[in-house]
Amino acid sequence: MDYEDKIEEKLRRREYKLEKEQRYLRKRSELDEVLEEVFDRVTLMTIYELMNDGVIEDLYGVISTGKESRIYYARNKQGEELAVKIYLVTSAEFKRNRLGYVVDDPRFKRIPGDFRKFINLWAQRELKNLEEAYNAGVKVPKPYFVRRNVLGMQFLGVDGSRYPLLHEVEEDMDFNELYGKTLSVVADLYQKAGMVHGDLSQFNVMVTDGPEVYLIDLAQAVGIKHPMAEALLIHGLETLTRFFAKKGVDVEDLDTLMMFVKGGAE
Repeated sequence: MDYEDKIEEKLRRREYKLEKEQRYLRKRSELDEVLEEVFDRVTLMTIYELMNDGVIEDLYGVISTGKESRIYYARNKQGEELAVKIYLVTSAEFKRNRLGYVVDDPRFKRIPGDFRKFINLWAQRELKNLEEAYNAGVKVPKPYFVRRNVLGMQFLGVDGSRYPLLHEVEEDMDFNELYGKTLSVVADLYQKAGMVHGDLSQFNVMVTDGPEVYLIDLAQAVGIKHPMAEALLIHGLETLTRFFAKKGVDVEDLDTLMMFVKGGAE
């Protein structure tokens, strides 16, 4: 390679580097707009790390909002659709309301006093609950990753539009069928994964094509030997019973439901 060729090659590399940096800056600017102004610097840096590491390829708009978290639609490098759940670090009552779920969890020996570290622990807890349920064959979103207060899981929907929650399902759906499938997945969580959903309601059940029923928001799930497990199961079943009764379903009594979920074991 002669001198002119070397100069030309160096210029090409420099142009490529500048173009790559400009693409990164454009993407980061777009990402700042997507994440709005609600996230602090540490959370933003966590998202940038995940993108730089190739865990997240693109992050799009918000698909669900709540007092404690926001969920964004994303894709990874393999083109798989993701739901990226970002726990907010500004909810003052969060730790107080969640402490009871974690204290008796043998997977977490030490409960951090720092609020941010507790949020990070809560995100890890949801990932672990998802992993245990998913690996046991329960219909829950496939877990992908967690880093600090950012959790990545399977997106349940089509082309960026999520499937409806149970309370959003159209009135012409067969609620008798949905009733049976919802109870079956609750029973699977209990019998196969050894867990009880800690906040079971029509707001944490998603209905996909088929229809199929998936449980979501598993951070509050507890093991069946947890001191709160029985009370949480009863409360969840009563909540679902009221919902389906209003939809005209001939619902079972609580004792029958408890026997069904537990597989006949008391």
